[in-house]
Amino acid sequence: MRALRRDVTILGGRFPIAVVGLAVTTLVLSILGANVRAVQALGLMAPSLVWEGQLWRLLSWTFLEFQPLGLIFVCLVFLFFGRELAYRWGPMGFLQICAGVVVGSGVLTCLIARFAWRGLMDFPYGSAWALGEAMIIAYAVLFPSRTILVYFIIPLAGRQLLILTVAGTLLFALLTSFAFFVPHFAAQGLMYAYLRGYSPRLLWLQLKSRTVRWSPRKRPSHLRAADREDEPPRWVH
Repeated sequence: MRALRRDVTILGGRFPIAVVGLAVTTLVLSILGANVRAVQALGLMAPSLVWEGQLWRLLSWTFLEFQPLGLIFVCLVFLFFGRELAYRWGPMGFLQICAGVVVGSGVLTCLIARFAWRGLMDFPYGSAWALGEAMIIAYAVLFPSRTILVYFIIPLAGRQLLILTVAGTLLFALLTSFAFFVPHFAAQGLMYAYLRGYSPRLLWLQLKSRTVRWSPRKRPSHLRAADREDEPPRWVH
């Protein structure tokens, strides 16, 4: 636990070791996955395999990014956006939230594949960008006044950065394959919901309270209606 609180120096900047570990793990496993077929076969997430019980795929798919430029930039996203999030949440909290978003988006994708879009059952998912986009959304929500230069040209902050992230994902989905980006949208939605204070436990409590509120109230069994012709019925003990 104490080791996770250490910082390391990279490119002249200091980064939490938890963030560096995430970036390095993604880099190494992506390179191995591109060159070793067994690593790729065991790491990709296909909903049909998850439903067969291979649950580790709900997490492993996020460490496989096979586009060279995509791999470079997502590691930079992990380093620079992840650094601020790790300082805000703490290193252990940072890793737990990232794991929750990745696993949660995998679960949602598998549920959609099973009950709504059967064509996704055998679709192989492997991308670190779902988590990277979720980090950008977290940064935009938690630090709305901080401006960054997108592509080193366009200054964006807060709501603008959030909208651009979602719109960019939608554009890529429309130009390539919407099926591939299902977990990306799921990860973005889960991160935003978490930051707005929603959680499975909170949603369950809200649903439970509404169910209790809507349920018809039973009349006490010891009361009976008083039959009087000159005035409306009353309850007597």
